[in-house]
Amino acid sequence: MFELYYFPDNASLAPHLLLAETHADYSLKLVDRTQNAQKSREYLKINPAGRIPALVHDELVLFESAAICIYICESDASSEFIPPVGDSKRPLFFQWLTYLNNTLQAEFMVWRYPDRHAATSACIEEIKAAQDLRLVEVLTLLDAELAKKPFLLGSDVHACDHFMFMLALWCERISQPPTSFANLSGFMNAMCQRKAVQEVCRLENIDLGRYD
Repeated sequence: MFELYYFPDNASLAPHLLLAETHADYSLKLVDRTQNAQKSREYLKINPAGRIPALVHDELVLFESAAICIYICESDASSEFIPPVGDSKRPLFFQWLTYLNNTLQAEFMVWRYPDRHAATSACIEEIKAAQDLRLVEVLTLLDAELAKKPFLLGSDVHACDHFMFMLALWCERISQPPTSFANLSGFMNAMCQRKAVQEVCRLENIDLGRYD
């Protein structure tokens, strides 16, 4: 059984979606961020980085959301959500997952926590404004990509799409959110039609009403 250490609407969302999509046998372990539980002695034994999520499966303990997503996909016998070795789409899968993790998520985290990157409080709003512009640039690139096809790799949904769905939810807070882009908006609407997405978001109390 997989054990996913999670917090609602956190970086654990994409792995949670994939556990549901692959019909995996899993349980959820709440790491209560409101109580700073991710920094507790008990949790640091599982994830020394002190961040959410973490995954425990048999003897394996894994952290980093993107790595967990890959592991879940490759543990699925059907490999429906990751292109198999030798498939021409497999390199593109890793390209997009890496871009989302290293660029979109990284840029968003600076926007979300500008105080961590400011020498003085006077810099905070400048950092946030600069990051807002950068996030819009990234969303513009992704929207242009989705003009060619409904999902990042074509007509089928893959784990990189679940990862983008998670990040797009977070980016609804910026000046030009995903719903202001035609193709990204269509992508989000399509993802919200998936039963697993609806079930997980209901469990995590994530409102999908804006995508109706």
